[in-house]
Amino acid sequence: MLQYQCRMCGGRIIPADDNLTGECDSCGSTSWLLSEADERKVNTYNRANALRMQGEFDKAAGMFESILVQYGPDPEIYWALVLCRYGIEYAEDPNTGERIPTCRRASYNSILTDVDYLAALEHADEYTAHIYRQEAEKIADIQKAILNISNKEEPYDVFICYKENTDGGSRTKDSVLAQDIYQELTKAGYKVFFARITLEDKLGVEYEPYIFAALNSAKVMLAVGTKPEHFNAVWVKNE
Repeated sequence: MLQYQCRMCGGRIIPADDNLTGECDSCGSTSWLLSEADERKVNTYNRANALRMQGEFDKAAGMFESILVQYGPDPEIYWALVLCRYGIEYAEDPNTGERIPTCRRASYNSILTDVDYLAALEHADEYTAHIYRQEAEKIADIQKAILNISNKEEPYDVFICYKENTDGGSRTKDSVLAQDIYQELTKAGYKVFFARITLEDKLGVEYEPYIFAALNSAKVMLAVGTKPEHFNAVWVKNE
């Protein structure tokens, strides 16, 4: 039996008798299985899905696209590309246990007009297309909320991009250097986005609208790093 990974939590999908859908044995969500699937296709999908859940959206998208090239149209693969493009992760609601979408890649482009979303609808059956529409509308509402907040933010001159923590959780040298630069530029009269300070009063809220506003308004991005691998850190790359 092919082993599918849940796109919401990474758990194991137990296929239903119709072999079209399955239920996650961890979070209980329903997933749509790949069309004309074989072991290689499913394994590639699972690896790509794992990358997406780790925030490696571009790497994941490349693998999903390779599936389309090799196997042809598949609505679930098109939908996976949508999740990558908008940085969608599914967080557990502590009150209901429901998995709800969060958007890690804000965009001025609505998901409802996205080419891969439309392709997913085109190749899906009526019921699956209905579910995709429901999910896309939730994400579209999140997008509107992000844009509503970001449009109220004052523009920045400089966006400082850096890796805040080491893999062990301690502060990086990059962060210390970036803070020195932030202080000097601020003294010189520039409005600077430096996450460690700029977001310190945003605890308990989603950071994405504020990061998105700064990224789109800043005239300059300054990437600070003391090691080559720090420039390849997931969120540094995403910024």
